[in-house]
Amino acid sequence: MTNRHIVFIAVVVTFLITSLAWVGIGFAGYHLYTSPPPNFEVVVDTPEVVTLGEEFSLTLSVKGSNGGELNLESIDLYRDLLDGFEILSVHPKPDAAAGYEDFLTYYCGTASGSSSEFTLTIMLKAKEVGDWGGEIDCCTPMMNYLTNYTEISVVEP
Repeated sequence: MTNRHIVFIAVVVTFLITSLAWVGIGFAGYHLYTSPPPNFEVVVDTPEVVTLGEEFSLTLSVKGSNGGELNLESIDLYRDLLDGFEILSVHPKPDAAAGYEDFLTYYCGTASGSSSEFTLTIMLKAKEVGDWGGEIDCCTPMMNYLTNYTEISVVEP
């Protein structure tokens, strides 16, 4: 076999692999773009204003639409919201937690299970004066999500 044949075979194989990769990326993008919205509703309950050093709760109530089964995998809390606070506790304890540059993720798939309701309570302590606001995303296993923007002001006592 000559070098030309080897080069030709390498070009054909590379073309086929690259083409299949682009088809896969296109299929995944189409699926994510056209997939239905999450089958749940989210309510965030927290005070709008707290004093420096105060301990309080941020409660997320996630309910399946029309009483249906909840399909919740994780909750992402963005650092823009969390930076002014110390996290004291999380209840129920998540299956796992992961910290990323821009957000903190609590994985709660097992806790949400096949129920139609899930509540996550995070106890916080105000550690810095200012206005702290950011997104909270509640995500399905297929990475569909609902976003709530929450803002909490911390004032001097």
